[in-house]
Amino acid sequence: MTMALTIVRNTNQETIVHFQSSAIETGTIALNTLAAGSQALVEGGTPTVNIVRFVTTGELTSSVTVIRNSKVLIAAAPENAPFLDLITFGVSENQQNTYDIVISNNVAKQVTGYITLRKTAGWTTKVENATYGAYDDPTRVGASTSVSGSPDKV
Repeated sequence: MTMALTIVRNTNQETIVHFQSSAIETGTIALNTLAAGSQALVEGGTPTVNIVRFVTTGELTSSVTVIRNSKVLIAAAPENAPFLDLITFGVSENQQNTYDIVISNNVAKQVTGYITLRKTAGWTTKVENATYGAYDDPTRVGASTSVSGSPDKV
């Protein structure tokens, strides 16, 4: 089985993922799937995402870990409802930040929680009003190839 992961919020800078599990299992947050509706992956770029907040709750003796590239970044006992708000302290978890995030329920106990991610590189916005004004095409990135006066038509 795979842990249930649900994207609760997804903007150009931040993604919040809810996780839930009652069995020994993992769920993987693939970085290349985190583009918001107004974003596109940079061609040839590397999605880079930092962890900025983490909260979990669960039954007694439950255990959750957050792993990137085989390195354990967060290990928590959900029964204590730990809340990690790194932004408050002016930092973010940026180790292995180009690797997918694996959340593991290590004991067959009920656990649930949220992880907040900050996108730092790898995406570009489709909305470029400051560059193209009224000629902006929010469905694409870069200059329009069909509008007279656009940068590629000058």
